[in-house]
Amino acid sequence: MATLLFTVSHIYADKFTVNEFVINAGETKTISINLTNSKTIYGFQFSIYFPDEVTITARSSGALKITANQDRLYNWTIVSRYDENEKCYIVGAGGLDAIEGNSGAILSVEITASDMIDTRNKLVDIKKQKITINNAIGDPVTIDADETTTESPCTLQIPVKIGSSGYCSFSWPRDLDFSDYDNNIFIAKDQSTSNVIIQSVEGKLIPAGTGVLIQGTPGEIVYPQTTTENVGQIDNNLFIGTSSAPYTVSSTGDAWALAVLDGKTGFYPCKEGVIVPQYKCYLPGGFGSKSFIMLKHVNSDDDLVSEDAGIVDGINTVNDNVSNDTYYDLQGRRVSTTRHGIYIQNNKKVIVK
Repeated sequence: MATLLFTVSHIYADKFTVNEFVINAGETKTISINLTNSKTIYGFQFSIYFPDEVTITARSSGALKITANQDRLYNWTIVSRYDENEKCYIVGAGGLDAIEGNSGAILSVEITASDMIDTRNKLVDIKKQKITINNAIGDPVTIDADETTTESPCTLQIPVKIGSSGYCSFSWPRDLDFSDYDNNIFIAKDQSTSNVIIQSVEGKLIPAGTGVLIQGTPGEIVYPQTTTENVGQIDNNLFIGTSSAPYTVSSTGDAWALAVLDGKTGFYPCKEGVIVPQYKCYLPGGFGSKSFIMLKHVNSDDDLVSEDAGIVDGINTVNDNVSNDTYYDLQGRRVSTTRHGIYIQNNKKVIVK
């Protein structure tokens, strides 16, 4: 474990801050840590506390993805580690090239949000801030600065995007509340060789792992809230959620996924090897000779009507709102940036070198 060696003297007027930010479940993004300093400094140290669902991304070497802003920390050394007892990251830096009094970003930090987020209001705390105002060759005096804290709000959210057809399939590993939105939410209650009967979900409370069909404005993004209410159970739902992992179709027709083919929206049989992404849902096989269940519209009887058409043969027909440039990791999670490794793109495994 790394040891932080910087001896520091605290300047009460100076502080580290993080700008308010929003991060989606499963997302990786880079934020800045800012420093406003009124005096020349040669080193610093602080402890930063993120919400439980947010972690600083680790490099392949195991080091944390914390990078110096070279405009302010030219030729400085950064040391960081995670403190298991305090549940915080301790960051220190020092150099012979002093930082003159100014303000702005001093470090960039890559963070990742868990899929199991709690969407309530959160804070990022920076505590125990200390700054060295003496040259490292000198004899600085250490002053306890534990009382110094800055708090920055952050928002953790779960985005659900309605496809270009006006529908999306969905499932999530936590109980969710969609009651703030006007979207129609359906489960599949019954099936025969000719149709599937769907039923609206009362109260729009969705139990963890439940597969649902969501109707809304094409391209609309809604942000359901996690909930601690008693959402109960939904029995006899034919939709199978993929909230825990993507599903690879083992035999053609074993899974029917929401897709748009030739301008028609419906649940189509998937070819063997098609991957239904994580956080979606599908219908199991069992529709006799029918080649797909056509979602013409949700009529007064809430039917999905059967007709004849094609077969889903790729991930992008399952996700008609996802571009060809989208990458997923091997767990089916969408990634915003790639590094060395194996990913899924266009229903194929690709190697990024």
